[in-house]
Amino acid sequence: MQQSEVKQWLSGVSYELAFWNNVYRWKSAYDGMFCWSRYGSTLQLEGMDIVAFLSQIDHPVVYDVGCGMSYAHGDHLPSADGNIKLDVHYIDPLAHFYNKIKYQYRRDVPDVEFGMLEYLTATAGADSAHLIIVQNALDHSANPVQGITEALCTLKVGGRLYLCHHPNEAEAEHYKGFHKYNITEEGGKFIIWNKNHRFVVDDLISACASVNTFRLENGFIVSVIEKRSDCIQANNQQSLQGLMDVVAEMMQLSRKPSFAMWQQMKYCWYNTIQFFVQALPWECRMNLRRLIYRK
Repeated sequence: MQQSEVKQWLSGVSYELAFWNNVYRWKSAYDGMFCWSRYGSTLQLEGMDIVAFLSQIDHPVVYDVGCGMSYAHGDHLPSADGNIKLDVHYIDPLAHFYNKIKYQYRRDVPDVEFGMLEYLTATAGADSAHLIIVQNALDHSANPVQGITEALCTLKVGGRLYLCHHPNEAEAEHYKGFHKYNITEEGGKFIIWNKNHRFVVDDLISACASVNTFRLENGFIVSVIEKRSDCIQANNQQSLQGLMDVVAEMMQLSRKPSFAMWQQMKYCWYNTIQFFVQALPWECRMNLRRLIYRK
């Protein structure tokens, strides 16, 4: 990641932390989120028979990368003897802050583990997962194409990368916060784009993976990528070095008084807005969101 990408990504941190701080602050917002979360129940992924896939594997390992604090997906598989708990790892670069929020409001959910999609093999290891879930997070990353490559290196051969996203969310959000890239589907191909770049993912990874991309009835873009071979070789040392460089760059930027003050001012502003927004009833907020995306 280049310095400009790191700085751009950091600019969205204050918005994200303010959002989750107030979701966890307000009982109505927290309970509303877990009304649709499948945490504690059977894993389901829209557009993919994930139970059939994972049931063929002994001790499947699942990574929910860029998970935020939603715990949106189930963490069990059905069996004749009752539900079996899956080995699910919740991974996010803001893990330290999310865990502080969780403990501050005394919410009984698992800790989030530190990791960045763009350098996933550095923390998760190569060939370590059977399933990687990235939902509404790939378009938040600083370098989504690199993130897909790292996810493929982290998967075992035959493993799946499941991507599910709002279409063109950066455009809808006017590129604020973490929303720097758009995701869409054109003629069955998986497209990542913004004002400066456009990537056809199918063409980039065709040598080692198959891509199945489609739209759900609700408009979401789903792409299921199967790792077919190891033609992309993981370089854990290079990935670790890249992650260390990014962390060092973050620390250097955060130590600049002007940058730190600006970030703190933004957090206070977003936190004030979210304080009132998240206090609204859950259904009211969902209706507002639907109105925004309809525009």
